[in-house]
Amino acid sequence: MNISRKLMLIIVLFMALLANGQERGEPKKFSDKLFFGGSLGLSVGHVTQIDIVPVAGIWIIPQWSLGIGGRYSYYSHKGYVIGGPSSPYRTHIWGASAFTQIVPIPDFSKVLPVNIKGGILFHAEYERLLIDRQRINPFTTSLQGKAWVELYLIGFGYRQRLGEKAALNIMLLWEVSKSSFSPYPQNPMLRVNFTI
Repeated sequence: MNISRKLMLIIVLFMALLANGQERGEPKKFSDKLFFGGSLGLSVGHVTQIDIVPVAGIWIIPQWSLGIGGRYSYYSHKGYVIGGPSSPYRTHIWGASAFTQIVPIPDFSKVLPVNIKGGILFHAEYERLLIDRQRINPFTTSLQGKAWVELYLIGFGYRQRLGEKAALNIMLLWEVSKSSFSPYPQNPMLRVNFTI
């Protein structure tokens, strides 16, 4: 088992222990434990990228959830190189993920003398993407064809409840697998999603 997988396992186990020690709250109907949502992304310019990332999950206990997600990304590079324009490069990225979230402090107003109804969350995710290897360097000819890329993301963030089930999650995530084919150009990355 490599170092990034060991680190991921330790973090997930630690977060599970934190969540298990929290007050469990009132039992709910099964449908109340389910959540759905996701995020949309758009970047326009020299590089155009459109992301659609749906998610679905279940709250195992009030502060610990497990979920799955999908990903579709359209990526277009205008194709400028030194000496002038070249042909544009376009690709599609498909994939799926499994994640867990721990919310050790769901409501700051219950532990601090502040009127903030949101709390801290920890996030760990395994993502598997079908990616065009040429996307890493659109102008090379030695990396042809699609390949599966496995990525591990960990991070933390802020969860703001917007209703009984709805929430806004703002997270800083680090891609820790250090894959040379990662579509994430920098660490940390900002992710914002909604769930209901």
